Amino acid sequence: MFFMRRLLIVLFSLFFCVGTWAEDVIVMPEYPGGEKALQKFLEENLVYPTAARKMELSGEVVVEFTVERGGAISGVNVIKGLSTELDQEALRVVRSMSRWKPGTKNGVPVRVKMTLPINFKLRKVEGFRDESKETTLKKARNPFTKNRNKKSPKKELVNK
Repeated sequence: MFFMRRLLIVLFSLFFCVGTWAEDVIVMPEYPGGEKALQKFLEENLVYPTAARKMELSGEVVVEFTVERGGAISGVNVIKGLSTELDQEALRVVRSMSRWKPGTKNGVPVRVKMTLPINFKLRKVEGFRDESKETTLKKARNPFTKNRNKKSPKKELVNK
């Protein structure tokens, strides 16, 4: 009997805990338009600092910020940085973001702390070369226009 009573208490407490977890519905904040829109915003607004480009710095800057109940961004700071220039650029871009759709808990808007990794990557473009800090474009060779300016040799027919 004692064992049954204890088992009922354990089952009741498990049921009560599971019921409580199911009631706490948490929805994370979302950038307007979703992740693709956030990626597009970052690509269009990030400016690679000249000093960092000259030093060929690349890597990841991790920024932490809070999405407020109204969707505004606050408390922006760098958790993991690379250089002063890249850190400042990441902070500038995150601060310039539009309002997010706020996070909710049980349907009530709540403040949520977020982290956002921002990748700075120098890309080497084919066809470009760097000579004395000036970028020049190599002339492209088109295989179809290779002999356009030259006259094609005429073949002579020889009758024997």
